[in-house]
Amino acid sequence: MAVDGIGTPADELLRLGELSGAVPLSPRAIRRGGARVEARCAEGALPWDTAALEAGAGADGIRLVPLRLDAAWSSHYPSGGGTAAGGTGNDGLLWAGRGTSSMLSGGAAFRWGPFSGALAPAVSWSQNRWFTMRQNGQAGDLAYRNPFYGDGIDYPQRFGAGPFSDWSLGQSYLRADAWNVAVGISTENLWLGPGLRNSLTMTNAAPGFPHAFVGTSRPANIGIGTAEVLVYWGRLSRSTYVTHPTHPMVSGLVVDYTPRWVPGLTVGLSRHFVQVWDELQTRDWFAMFQSPRKNDLKGWYDDPTGNNPNDNQLASLFARWVFPESRLELYGEFGREDHEGSFYQYVREPDETAAWLLGLQKLFTAGGRTVRLQLEATALQQVRPTDSLRGMPTWYTHARDLSWTNEGQLLGASIGPGSDSQTLAVDVFGRGGRIGGYLERVRRDNAYYWANIEPLRDDRYTHDVEVTAGARQLLLAGPFEVSWDASASYRWSRAFLPRNEPNLRLLVQLALPIMPTR
Repeated sequence: MAVDGIGTPADELLRLGELSGAVPLSPRAIRRGGARVEARCAEGALPWDTAALEAGAGADGIRLVPLRLDAAWSSHYPSGGGTAAGGTGNDGLLWAGRGTSSMLSGGAAFRWGPFSGALAPAVSWSQNRWFTMRQNGQAGDLAYRNPFYGDGIDYPQRFGAGPFSDWSLGQSYLRADAWNVAVGISTENLWLGPGLRNSLTMTNAAPGFPHAFVGTSRPANIGIGTAEVLVYWGRLSRSTYVTHPTHPMVSGLVVDYTPRWVPGLTVGLSRHFVQVWDELQTRDWFAMFQSPRKNDLKGWYDDPTGNNPNDNQLASLFARWVFPESRLELYGEFGREDHEGSFYQYVREPDETAAWLLGLQKLFTAGGRTVRLQLEATALQQVRPTDSLRGMPTWYTHARDLSWTNEGQLLGASIGPGSDSQTLAVDVFGRGGRIGGYLERVRRDNAYYWANIEPLRDDRYTHDVEVTAGARQLLLAGPFEVSWDASASYRWSRAFLPRNEPNLRLLVQLALPIMPTR
């Protein structure tokens, strides 16, 4: 199958096909947004026709990348769009502010022997209508700076005072694959980890960043099972809504392993660093391989404890287990922000700076149709008392402009720093597409609430909680894919303002799928 994107209908089919036996089992823990070729089984039914995706998928030549138009509309306050298939906020270049927002993407991909690549840029436009913001005491561009973490994160409340446009190279890349080793450069989005709605370390909630990479082309046979590896080095961009915007380096390592004796089970780990670019030393380019104990790094940096003030680390352990006979998959991820001085501290306080994600996906048969159930819960919130002597860093935030963002949008879970969410979705599949609905609860900036809002003892200010109910549909209309997502939300104390607000959101995506190779 010829596939592109993350969370697109074709990408969605791969995960569904594993549960129904139509797609070979794969870890799906290292996903990229560019055009690619994926295997499917000769037998086994997928929910809808894939003949157009299969035409010449493995042949050398040029292939058009789908032309996609995404449009989002929000009635009262910004609400992350993403593809109309999901409405999750995983929308890359697009920032869905209040009013109308849109994004157009497309291009062409090629394959010639071991070489492949794509030029698939994207352009976006946002109406960015006025909405009530929390005042931060700043003027000019800094008036839009994040009101809770200041320069600790490039995550503005609003991108300026009016309409704006942006562009990027999108899901473009150039790579060479030989002897199961892939090397290349890319601006593609990466999704690292098994989550569907969120991932702790890397999603497509922000635009992709330029990066170089080396890793396995596909899971490699290591005798006791198969393994995948990805190492990358990239350069982030900051918006104008922080005091001193820079271009930090981001780098990381992801490894997953599928045991030979446990079909469908994948376990893995990831480790990522954001570092001050102007002060990089040779060893900093390989920080992902350094010891997880700060005590082993004493003497490396000016700090005698082994702490490097010029970096910020995220790390996670994850697992995914697929049961094709039961048409079920279970997955989870556990992560930490920064690392400890010794292994004793890992044992003593495993919840220090911890975050977690749990989810499942299950297929049922009802009246000749396929029904999918999805459940996922994510927690990035603070659990330690706020007066702790050791402190409790909030996920994705850090001093010295080392936050986990690119161009003002989050690289990790789109729910935001110190937040948690629970999502339930049900969809019914037919040959013409799918239709379904979802419920979601998101509590935002919970770490800030406990540290700054709760001590006020003021009944006007409560947790910032949003509850959303939505319906969604994908239609296969001739050569086009048409998706829509309509939802209604109610949010208590948005940005800890003394008011509650409703919000209506409509997302629409029109896509012309990949055309056959020429």
